[in-house]
Amino acid sequence: MSATYIGYTGTNLMPESSWEQNKEGLITYTEKNMVLRSVTVVTPTLSQTKSIGGQTLRAVAINVVSGGGAFTEVTVTYQGQEGTTLQQDSTSSTGEEPIESNKYFFNGDIGGGSSIVTAAGSANVIYNDDGSFAGFSKNAQRNFFGVTSYLNPNLVYRRSFTTSVTASATNLSTVGRIVTATDDFPAVVEGATWLCVGISYVKRGQAFDVTQDFRASGEQGWNTYIYGTAVAAPALPT
Repeated sequence: MSATYIGYTGTNLMPESSWEQNKEGLITYTEKNMVLRSVTVVTPTLSQTKSIGGQTLRAVAINVVSGGGAFTEVTVTYQGQEGTTLQQDSTSSTGEEPIESNKYFFNGDIGGGSSIVTAAGSANVIYNDDGSFAGFSKNAQRNFFGVTSYLNPNLVYRRSFTTSVTASATNLSTVGRIVTATDDFPAVVEGATWLCVGISYVKRGQAFDVTQDFRASGEQGWNTYIYGTAVAAPALPT
């Protein structure tokens, strides 16, 4: 008994393949081969690379099915990442801060040509025995009596992207540090600096979904005695 197969090459049928790319740039390439059962099946190893359409993909899944027919079905799935698409999100709000931490509490011009202390009347500012600020007396000028805090602008900037580059110690070590803003950062008031407040890597196939969060300070900048001198912002993959 004999049979003729369309696309038969002597040991297997011509392979079937499919290519898919999602909006984050993740490429999934699937190749299915039908190999004669009498032939030894040779499969790639996981993480073995394959160049498809100018992209280097890695094998992430291999499935071999031997049925009762003349062929063994071999399906190999490859994945890879095309470039980097940067998504930028900014959230601006206000946060409550102690009034004595205001840049203009002792010095500066808050609109009346004086500091907050001067505007309230120096004699109307109450201090604790240790010299810390206690409050404004009821005689405080310009409605400062009862004021204990102020609303400070709070700007958070998030970078989001998908990449095949794994997390590096250099990038992760910037969390909790002042960073030097790069061209993609939003504009902030003069004197403000940026603090890296979080980095997240989530593995998906052979790629990583990455988020990097930064918070802007007020006009005084983040305290370098607490957060250190500025370091380079986490790198964006090229």
